[in-house]
Amino acid sequence: MIYLFIAFFVTLLLGVPVAFCLGIGALAFLLITGRESLLIIPTLMFSGIDSFPLMAIPFFIMAGDLAERSGILPNLVNLAKALVGHLRAGLAHVSIVTEMFLSGVTGTAVGDAAAIGSIFIPSMVREGYDRKFSAVLTASASIMGPLIPPSVGMLIYSFVQGGTVSVAALFLAGVVPGVLVGVGLMALSYVLAKRRNYPMSHEKFNLMNVFRSLKGALLGLTVIIIILGGILTGVFTPTEAGAAAVAYVLIVGTIFTRKLKFSNIIPSILNTAITSSVIFILMATAKVCAWLLTSAQIPQVCGEFLKSVSTNPTFFITLVILFLVFLGFFIEAIAIMIMFVPVLAPIAASYGVEPHHFGLIFVMAIQIALITPPVALALFVTTKLAGIGIDDVWIEIIPFLTFLTALTLLVAYWPGMTMWLPRLFGFVR
Repeated sequence: MIYLFIAFFVTLLLGVPVAFCLGIGALAFLLITGRESLLIIPTLMFSGIDSFPLMAIPFFIMAGDLAERSGILPNLVNLAKALVGHLRAGLAHVSIVTEMFLSGVTGTAVGDAAAIGSIFIPSMVREGYDRKFSAVLTASASIMGPLIPPSVGMLIYSFVQGGTVSVAALFLAGVVPGVLVGVGLMALSYVLAKRRNYPMSHEKFNLMNVFRSLKGALLGLTVIIIILGGILTGVFTPTEAGAAAVAYVLIVGTIFTRKLKFSNIIPSILNTAITSSVIFILMATAKVCAWLLTSAQIPQVCGEFLKSVSTNPTFFITLVILFLVFLGFFIEAIAIMIMFVPVLAPIAASYGVEPHHFGLIFVMAIQIALITPPVALALFVTTKLAGIGIDDVWIEIIPFLTFLTALTLLVAYWPGMTMWLPRLFGFVR
């Protein structure tokens, strides 16, 4: 396995895209060892993406893209303003709550960071917020995308894990930590705003304004109801729920808001295809690496070694979280998931960790990679929108990174805080 890791990290340091680093690493291992025929590579790559549940990914991405183009997003922004715009650092709070709403539609992080950032970062800068704060806050808030259902990350985890965990249970498990990320970021924003004397809104809370805004936002919120309601009641599979969401947004955009034209839909399809292709090529090449790691019995070897050190599940979970956060500095989140879920999930089971809870911990830990340079995909998007470089925000990241890591550890140590919801609906015993 040493050849695989050497080839992977050398190509990664040379700036080769992660998907190709994984493929080159697997190819180097097979060429040097000669253990398997090279013909196994295309077979494994195809099997890595040949799955009906994975079709939900482009549907969720397209639903979010069309929701933005159809004019649904501004109504969600108005609702967020009515709810929290009156607080200190009101615009920061509005961006967080809007992200929370949008996460219930798209299930992705980088796309959400681009959509929310393009609206709020210029506005925050104009109102006197620091550019670094605006960029880091928006990138951190995008972490809610893979946690609040529907979640593309949860879908991928379920598939990579072997389909033995319920997608609906993972979705429900992500609700509480997703909301806690939003609440925690709002508290952190309030503290930083007070310390740095960021502008305070002079608007006052108005309940009637909330109801008026809610009326306008109902079209957008209905998408969330369709997706979650359909999955939880068993009417839809996740893939069918994604397709239904796309159909609904198309109807809303063409008939009700009348902002969706043929000229909008074609770019949306292209954007969905490009974004999905990045995910799928990662999954295809990572599948080869995952198969090689599994066939070499790396999970068993690692499991035996860890148990020789400690049989305490808390020790194992803490080690996994710190390991995944460290990997996030160098590797993209989806690649981490596809490479290491087949290795770590069996070890977690041997420690007696509930599979859905471990899935939630895993997804939470790797999402921190969105704000940890040099990879930091969400941070790349938001710093560009803020007109600064990613090197400018190293210090600004620290309180946000500390909070997100601490929350992940809290979720890991207190399973009942998140798993009560899947149990309530009967998805977990």
